[in-house]
Amino acid sequence: MAKTDKKPCRVCAAKKRNPKKKEDGVDFDSIKEGALKKQLGFGEDSSIPKSVLTNIKRTKVGDTFEVNGKKRKVTDLLHKRVNFALNFGYKKKTKKKGDK
Repeated sequence: MAKTDKKPCRVCAAKKRNPKKKEDGVDFDSIKEGALKKQLGFGEDSSIPKSVLTNIKRTKVGDTFEVNGKKRKVTDLLHKRVNFALNFGYKKKTKKKGDK
């Protein structure tokens, strides 16, 4: 069989056009700082409580929740941002041998 000159699929073509710079397998150039705070209505100087993030993560996409007295809708993007904030923003507390 002869080799045909097929065009690459759109995903492969996009990778060839725009190669991403990666450090340790993660692309941190496309992360928007403060986007979650702005989406939830928190100030730049304030921090989002972990309990608020876990409540948002537990709600289904499409449902509403209340933060700072305002009702907000959980979107797919909000769910992804909250998951990222929980994974990278808060460190898990580990018990040491001497702790109770």
